[in-house]
Amino acid sequence: MAAVKTSHLLIFTEQFSSMVKSSLQLVDVLDNLAKETPHKHLRQVVEAVSNDVKRGQDFSNALAKHPLVFDDIFVNVVRSGMETGQLGNALGQITTYLQVMDKMTRQIKGAMTYPIFMLAALFAVFNGMIFFILPRFATMFSSFGKKLPPVTQALMVIGDFWSSYWYLVIGGGVMVVFGFVTWISTVDGRAIWDEQKLKIPVLGSVWRMGALSRFLRTLAVQMKNGVALLDALFLAGDASNNIYIRDAIYHIAHDVSVGKGLAKAFREKDIFQGIVVQMIAAGEEAGKLDDLLLSSADYFDRLLADRLDTVTGLINPVLTMFTGLFVAGMMIAIFMPVFQMGNVVG
Repeated sequence: MAAVKTSHLLIFTEQFSSMVKSSLQLVDVLDNLAKETPHKHLRQVVEAVSNDVKRGQDFSNALAKHPLVFDDIFVNVVRSGMETGQLGNALGQITTYLQVMDKMTRQIKGAMTYPIFMLAALFAVFNGMIFFILPRFATMFSSFGKKLPPVTQALMVIGDFWSSYWYLVIGGGVMVVFGFVTWISTVDGRAIWDEQKLKIPVLGSVWRMGALSRFLRTLAVQMKNGVALLDALFLAGDASNNIYIRDAIYHIAHDVSVGKGLAKAFREKDIFQGIVVQMIAAGEEAGKLDDLLLSSADYFDRLLADRLDTVTGLINPVLTMFTGLFVAGMMIAIFMPVFQMGNVVG
């Protein structure tokens, strides 16, 4: 069964939470949602879950049979909600969690849209100049028996190389990308990349904030719904989507399992210094760890949004200026022979 987008799962969970809070029977809720869910794959999954529940299977176990749709976090929170009789509230917490994850994903995609568009436009303009405009001007000017200006000659050399070997350049680029993707798909490669990318200027802080926000919110949602701390730590570590941070959290979970305090275990990891350790220490002392973790997650969400705006504000003008200079340079190289045509004719 294919995975389901966060936005589709969010709508389903919102409807599910509202109907459960209305004191409707679980099977009736599932049957109604199976009929109303527009997404084909999700509808099929809900129908399968409903059939399993009708046959007497535990609801959380029925969800666990579809890990591509309902991950371990979703299943654990639902299981805790079922055990405490607070399924509606548990689903409400998952809804909030999915809303934040969906918003974060949209922000990141939105920040990437303009650079991708500009690079695509630049590539199209370059190919249009090289394959259609430049050869016509070169042919016209060569009829006068005069050499092209150095700038135009350089552009012609680039154009000849690109038109003759474009497939090798693109193929080489694809192989480099494929090799990189293959490398980070390995355990060692992903671990190295996840650690090193956090050190990249500007973008490294964006990756760090995103990972910490996902971790903190996932941990808080689980603890708020009664999931055991160690289980919550392991699942929240996976949710960070960064092996370097995940391994640090695994070590923290091990330290906690042998009796070390949670705040002390976090304090020993450099990646969590600052507001994270402060909030965890305060939450441990006050007995409100879940609430303070949510506050920390909100704090990192705001930082991430601000940093994305900053990065976008830096990259977009620079990319626009670079594109403008590139196109202007090509236009000058192409039209310089025309400007000199009077001297050639004379």
